[in-house]
Amino acid sequence: MKVNNYLTLILGIIICLLTIGGWLLYTSPSPLTKKDKVMIDSLFEETKPQCIGRYLIDVPASFNNQLNDFIFIDEFKIESKFIYPPAFKQRVELREIELNEAINQPQNKLHNAPFVKEIIYLPDNKGVIFDRNQSGAEDAYRVLEAHVYVDNIAFIITTDIIDLSDPKYAEEKYSYINISGFNEKDTNTKPLRLAQMKSLISRLSGRLNDTIIPTEKGICIPNGFIADDNNAHKNRISYTYENNDLIFGVDVDDTILGSDDTLLSRSLGVYGALFKSNQRTIKKGELLLGKIPAQEWLISGEQNLHGQGKPFPSYHFILFANESIASYQQPWLSFGMNNASKKSQYNQAQMVEIWDRIVGSLRYKPNSL
Repeated sequence: MKVNNYLTLILGIIICLLTIGGWLLYTSPSPLTKKDKVMIDSLFEETKPQCIGRYLIDVPASFNNQLNDFIFIDEFKIESKFIYPPAFKQRVELREIELNEAINQPQNKLHNAPFVKEIIYLPDNKGVIFDRNQSGAEDAYRVLEAHVYVDNIAFIITTDIIDLSDPKYAEEKYSYINISGFNEKDTNTKPLRLAQMKSLISRLSGRLNDTIIPTEKGICIPNGFIADDNNAHKNRISYTYENNDLIFGVDVDDTILGSDDTLLSRSLGVYGALFKSNQRTIKKGELLLGKIPAQEWLISGEQNLHGQGKPFPSYHFILFANESIASYQQPWLSFGMNNASKKSQYNQAQMVEIWDRIVGSLRYKPNSL
């Protein structure tokens, strides 16, 4: 009985200390003055919609996405860029020359020649697909590299393949099937990956800028759009907006399913990290952005440029949306904003206001549900 009372007392003390500790790790939010508001109103005087995955947000017109190569659709990595047709033609020609000459590099062995196994030309002059070796690897382990041009946007799409069909890999193929338990198709993934790549290309269109909002079902990627088909796909997309004052990032990942492990449920771990790094909570809590449930945590602290000089404020804001109910049609989404290594002209109240305005604009794109 005494032991139980003792444990109850200890537990009560721990809870009390955690509560007090959490309170001490708060900082009072700074009010937005009239002067502060004038600056933010000027920043948001003109805004533009951004289509990201199945979502839309509004950002200041001066914000431009700077991350065009963090797009993963199933087993494919995509890069996108606006270029003119002559530049695309030259890019493909130079790439073909580079790949053909790669076999002469010291890390590539002549018994794996040719470096380019096949060139597949896409219909309507959309581009080409190179079936090429991986530098420094045996030619059973290759890459399908597509160069696609549609709607004035150049896309590079890559995926790894394995091909043990050559007789020189007979022993390795036998091992794959009879020892590792793979089937015949697993020893040559090129046909399947090539068919999947062509399907992806057929559903791909370009967007000259991310303010173009497609109305059909599908997902927006930087400079592009991928129409839905009748299959579920694994989509991971990131956007980054950066200027002299801050970095604002967006991540969408429909491979993450909803769970009870949400941002606020991890408070104890967050408080521990705040205590170790001498940071404070500005605000945290649950939000309902239209029909989208979300949780946010806004943190402030101090930083130095390269560990030198007088400390100046640091801000780290994070939000997770649909974290508890995430699904393919209602994907997991995160926002992050910070001023790492940046002496921002904006004070705490202004940073919070910028955050609130962008976050508050979150909504689903047309025909996303």
